[in-house]
Amino acid sequence: MLSSHLIFPATNMTKIGLMGMEFHSFHGYYTEEQSVGNNYVIDVTVELPVSPSQMKDSLERTVNYETIYQICSAEMSNSRHLIETVADNILAKVGELAPKGSEILVKLRKKNPLLGGLVDHAIVELHLKN
Repeated sequence: MLSSHLIFPATNMTKIGLMGMEFHSFHGYYTEEQSVGNNYVIDVTVELPVSPSQMKDSLERTVNYETIYQICSAEMSNSRHLIETVADNILAKVGELAPKGSEILVKLRKKNPLLGGLVDHAIVELHLKN
C-alpha cells in the first residue's frame, strides 16, 4: 500500500467567495437582449493555497471579496454579445489578484433567456488554476 503523504502532500486550502451576486445588465447577441436587458446571477469562489492561520488576520494575505464584487459589477456594466466573454473577463481579473497555486471558479447565470420557451437560466462556468 502506498503512503498518500509521500505522493500527495497535504496542502492547506482556504475557499472564499461571493455567491448569488445579482445584476440587471444588457448582454446578448440580439438587439432585444441589448435594449431590454436581463437579470444575471454570479458566483465567484477562490481557493487559496493557505490556511486561515497563515493569513494572520490580514486582508493583504487573502483576496478581498469586496474587490471581487467591484470586478463583477464593472464587467456587468459593460455590454457584451456573449456571457462567455463577461465570465472570462471576470475570471482573468480575479486571477490577477489571486496568488500562485489558487483556483478560481466563476459561474454566470442568465435568468430566463429569451428562447421561445420556459428556461430558468443559461449558465457559463469557467475554472482557472493559477
